[in-house]
Amino acid sequence: MKITVLGGTGFIGARLVRVLRERGHKVRTPSRREVDFLRPDTAAAMSCFAGCDAVVNTVGVMSRHAAVLETVHHHTPKRLAQAARDAGVKHWVQLSALGADASHAVDFVGSKGRGDAAVAGCLNTAVLRPSVVYGRGGASCELFIKLARLPVLVLPNGGNFMLQPVHVADVADGLANLCEQQSADTVNAVGAQAMTLAHYLNTLRHTLHGKPAAAVWPLPLPLLRPVLPLAKIVSNGFLSPDSIALLEAGSCADSEGFAELLARTPLAPAQFAAQN
Repeated sequence: MKITVLGGTGFIGARLVRVLRERGHKVRTPSRREVDFLRPDTAAAMSCFAGCDAVVNTVGVMSRHAAVLETVHHHTPKRLAQAARDAGVKHWVQLSALGADASHAVDFVGSKGRGDAAVAGCLNTAVLRPSVVYGRGGASCELFIKLARLPVLVLPNGGNFMLQPVHVADVADGLANLCEQQSADTVNAVGAQAMTLAHYLNTLRHTLHGKPAAAVWPLPLPLLRPVLPLAKIVSNGFLSPDSIALLEAGSCADSEGFAELLARTPLAPAQFAAQN
């Protein structure tokens, strides 16, 4: 197959490109100059899509600006999917986020949901919605790895937020399989085990750093909430009222559909460190 991967030099996109090429596919990875998600040029995009069997969109951003999220996750993917359709592309694969829904109150997740729906209205679309992704080089993962080194973890609500982390290798394999299957499925990409944030950090602490479990001190949410608006600005949306709301809601799902897509059981957090 001939496949264009948008965001092909990014955290997940680069791993997907490697998988697709190992499977014998011809892969194109347009530069940001060719396909700019903030200022898309439809004509330039169409030239990137010409002759392709499928397009995979792995582009995503974290921003404190709702307009940026809406542009990158919703409006631009819609325009590009229309351009891909006009260029003769038959299949689109969309990397989204677990819980993505057009009506979601959190801008990041809501914009992802609106983008998923908009693209699906243009051409045959498969959507992969991952939970928290583990992989070296990922911004959130690197933060978790640094936190896991600390002998004491001071965490909001004691870290009692439920996650179901998924390895980036499983995400890349899932995206590649959706390309090859040419289906219009929506699949939740989650690991084999759900656990609290505190448990996850201590799992990383043990498997990566060879250290015993750290003590966990709870930071009461009422003490944290007043500083979250400022934290949103400083961290460009990484730590914000929205991110705490998402943690409180949890990031878990049934892994059966993802295991079926992979044709194997996805990795559990205790196995992450041993996987490239």
